[in-house]
Amino acid sequence: MLHLEPGWHILLQRGIRRGVTTLRTERDWGGSLGTFIGIFILLQILGLGLAVAAGAERMLQERTSVQLELQDGVSDADISNLIIGLQNLPYISRAAFITKEQAYNHARASDPELISFLEEYGLRNPFHDSVTITLSSLHQYRSLMKVLEGGMWQDIVDPSFLSEANAEREYISSMLKLTEGMRSLALFVLCIGAATLLATVITLSKTRAIARSEEVLVERLAGAQTATILLPFITEASVLMSIAAVVSLALVTAIAASAPLLLPALTSAGVLHELWITVRGLLWSFIPMALLIELLLIPCLATIGTWLGLSGRIHSPRIAMT
Repeated sequence: MLHLEPGWHILLQRGIRRGVTTLRTERDWGGSLGTFIGIFILLQILGLGLAVAAGAERMLQERTSVQLELQDGVSDADISNLIIGLQNLPYISRAAFITKEQAYNHARASDPELISFLEEYGLRNPFHDSVTITLSSLHQYRSLMKVLEGGMWQDIVDPSFLSEANAEREYISSMLKLTEGMRSLALFVLCIGAATLLATVITLSKTRAIARSEEVLVERLAGAQTATILLPFITEASVLMSIAAVVSLALVTAIAASAPLLLPALTSAGVLHELWITVRGLLWSFIPMALLIELLLIPCLATIGTWLGLSGRIHSPRIAMT
């Protein structure tokens, strides 16, 4: 697309230097910079939406642990057969037996108020022997329920668990569909935003080429390569988009950091606090990578946009008559 003769590195340096110099001397790029900042803010907020969807999915994936409560009086042989049968299922990565005494001791650490209440009034241990299962994926929840609802283990697993598990399964399935829908919608709008950014680069390159048509004409008469003519415009677009990416990412980061102040549901007492903790961890690890990816893609986008905007004009005689 862009062809450079030997000594291309000198031409590249000269083209970049000319683009930077033009931005310093000409002061008519403020509107373009504002447009780029607005588009990048939109794209980065959509990226924030993807992080929310990923955080929600991670929270759901962490719920792949299912606890089967066993009926009273189940023999050790039945428990052993149940664990072996579960471990043989391809979508179960782990199955472990937990006694009611172990469950009671675990509750002492996780919910001390409950244990204090039970001990104060002399109540018996409310927990049952159980088997904890770790699924390889939440999408296998339905398959597990079909197996448990079969006749093989109905005399071992507490039947009240099955109704509760079915309700939880439906809830988790609906949440997974919601997160998948959010991700698909965000990616669709992200593609539209990227196309808008490319169209903005094309428009910017055309506008600035018309404003400097005499300069382009002189270069053409001197036999300059197409790449040499395009490089200053590519540099201008790259610099403006890089500034816009940094400024917009700083603004979006500030908005994300102050989100609990704007939305009380994200505070420690809010219903979405657990989701916010997960999303926040993803964001702080994703932001540096996002900036790096944007800065690497900007020259490519600037090159494509400038080429689409100016290739026809550079090879057409009409620009010489402007």
